[in-house]
Amino acid sequence: MHEILIYKVYLIDANDGIAILESTFREFQDKSIDSDLFPGFFKVIDSIIDKIQQALLKKQKVEEMIRIVEAEKTIILILFHPDSKILFCSLSDNDDDITILKNVMRKIATRFWKKHQSDLKLFRSTSNKSTFQSMIADLENLTIGGKIAEVFPKILVVHSVLDKIYSMGLIDELGYKIANLCNGSNSPHEISKRMEYSKEETYSILKKLKELDLISF
Repeated sequence: MHEILIYKVYLIDANDGIAILESTFREFQDKSIDSDLFPGFFKVIDSIIDKIQQALLKKQKVEEMIRIVEAEKTIILILFHPDSKILFCSLSDNDDDITILKNVMRKIATRFWKKHQSDLKLFRSTSNKSTFQSMIADLENLTIGGKIAEVFPKILVVHSVLDKIYSMGLIDELGYKIANLCNGSNSPHEISKRMEYSKEETYSILKKLKELDLISF
């Protein structure tokens, strides 16, 4: 079982694209990820900022916005928090649960706004961003050191019971095969690759198996 992590979290001011805080939980083991990932990351950031600025110029209300970019080895999640006008960005393993990533980034955004609302006003008039460093401890806690979105499904029933459930037609052949791969060491991404199914389809089946109390994750 390999370690799954959020690699980095960035807080970027949507007014001008300046990064006000960066936290690294782990460096990329595959150095090629840096060269492949970051050009696309900043291209998406620029696109989102342009869209936000155009809406603000037209005096349109900008709601929360989420963009997800999935690559072979990584997931980029970008959340725009309208009250603070900050982009909260995470770079993580492709195995990480996107729903959990969304939830934790929303918690980070809420915590930041509650804690640093006045500091943000000061930053935008003085460019002093040193006060945001105290948020790093919050990032560590809220993401559990970057490990909050790791998922390793584990079967909860013995194989004879699973066989019986399958023979009764409560799960189909695909669900049966996927349940057998839920050994607590295989991530959903690894299971999807073995089954040659998309990650989304695999997650859907895993959730059904969880609803039947056959697996936990």
